[in-house]
Amino acid sequence: MPGHPLLTDKTIALSATLAATIGLEEAILLTVLNDATVIQGNGWTRLHNQALRNQLPFWDDVSIRRVLHSLIDKGLMTLHGEVFPDGEGLIYHFRQTSNTSAGQRPAATQTTRPATSPAARASQPAPHQPLEAGWQPGADTLKRLEQHGISSAFAMAQLDSFILRGQEQGANRNDWNHRFFQYVKGQWVYTQNDAARQRQQQLGVRERSAFNVVADEPRPIENHWQPSQDACQILQRAGIDPQFIQDAVPEFVLYWAERGDAFKTWNSKFIQHVRQQWARYSASVEHSTLPSRISDDWQPAQDCFDILSMGHIDAEFARSLVPEFVLYWRDSNQVHNSWNSRFLQYVKQQWAKRLAQPSTNPGDPRHGHSQQATDQPGYATAEASVRRLKDTSW
Repeated sequence: MPGHPLLTDKTIALSATLAATIGLEEAILLTVLNDATVIQGNGWTRLHNQALRNQLPFWDDVSIRRVLHSLIDKGLMTLHGEVFPDGEGLIYHFRQTSNTSAGQRPAATQTTRPATSPAARASQPAPHQPLEAGWQPGADTLKRLEQHGISSAFAMAQLDSFILRGQEQGANRNDWNHRFFQYVKGQWVYTQNDAARQRQQQLGVRERSAFNVVADEPRPIENHWQPSQDACQILQRAGIDPQFIQDAVPEFVLYWAERGDAFKTWNSKFIQHVRQQWARYSASVEHSTLPSRISDDWQPAQDCFDILSMGHIDAEFARSLVPEFVLYWRDSNQVHNSWNSRFLQYVKQQWAKRLAQPSTNPGDPRHGHSQQATDQPGYATAEASVRRLKDTSW
C-alpha cells in the first residue's frame, strides 16, 4: 500500500519515550545531533550551521538556539565555543546524565565510538574551569575584536574588571574567550554612547546669541536655555524689571519645549514674549480688577479732581473730604475695585447736601449762593443743582 504523498523526503526517527522524558522539541534536536555524532564517531562532534538548518527546515535560528540552550541546561550535552548561530558551526559532545543507572547511557550516547589518538585527545576542548586570576584572552579573540573596530589596548584595559566579575560569579565555564569578547564589545558600545552624550551636552551648553551668531538650521529649545546678555539689556532699556525678565525664562522654556517647534532666533521670541507679559502685568497693576481694602494714606487720583471741576465742584471742598472718606471705609473694612469711583460718588453726595442747605450767615461760604446760582441757567434752585450733579451725560 503506497504511503502518504507528502512523506517523500527523509524523516526523523523520534523516540516517543525520549520525547515524553525531555520534551518534544528537545527530543527532535537531540536526535539530529546524535545522528551527526554517530556518523563522525568522535568524542567532539562538529556540525556546520547550514547543515543543521538543512536538517531542521521547520525552525528558524532563534528556535534552534532556544532548544539548544534547553539541552545544555538539562545537562544532556556540552558545548564548546560559540552558541549557534554566532560561530561557523557547533562543537559539542554528549555526557552521561545523573539520573541514569550505572553502566547505562542516554539514548543519544548509546553509540560505539572509536578510540582517539593522543593527538586528537590533546586537541579536544578543556572541561569547564573557573576563571583564574592570571587568565589571558586568546590571540583569535583579540583579532576578532579588532575586526569590530576595538583596539587590543582597549580590550586589555577591560581584562581586570572582567576577571573580577567572573571570579565573583564563581562560574565554571569553557568559553571564557567568547564571554570576554561579548564583555569587551558591550563596554565599547557603552563608552561610545557615553562619549556621544557628552559631546551633545557640550554643544548644548554653548550659548548662541541671536544678534551676533546665526544658527545653521532651526532647532528646538533646550531645557537649560537662557536669554543672551544683549536680549536682557534691550528689555531693561525698555523699562522692564530685571527680576521680571528672569522669572519669565522658565515658563518661556516650558511652553516651547512642550510644543516642540524649532526656530533660529529664540532670543527674539523671548523679547517679544516678555514685552507682552510686561504690558499685561503693568495694566493689571494700574487697573486692578481685584477688590482691595483702602490704605491709610490713600489719596484720590488727579483725574478725580478734573472730573469734579467739570461738574463745578470746588477742588478744595473735595480735598477736605478725603480724611473722613478714608476713615469711614477703613473702619468698615470693606473692599472695592475702584476707590476713585467711590470717592467721586461721595463728593457729589456731600456737595448736593451743601447746596440743599442755604445759609443766612454772611460769613458762611454758602451765603449768597442762591443769588449766584440764578445767574447760571439750571442752578435756580437747590433741587436743580442736585439734578445737575446727578447728570452724567457729560
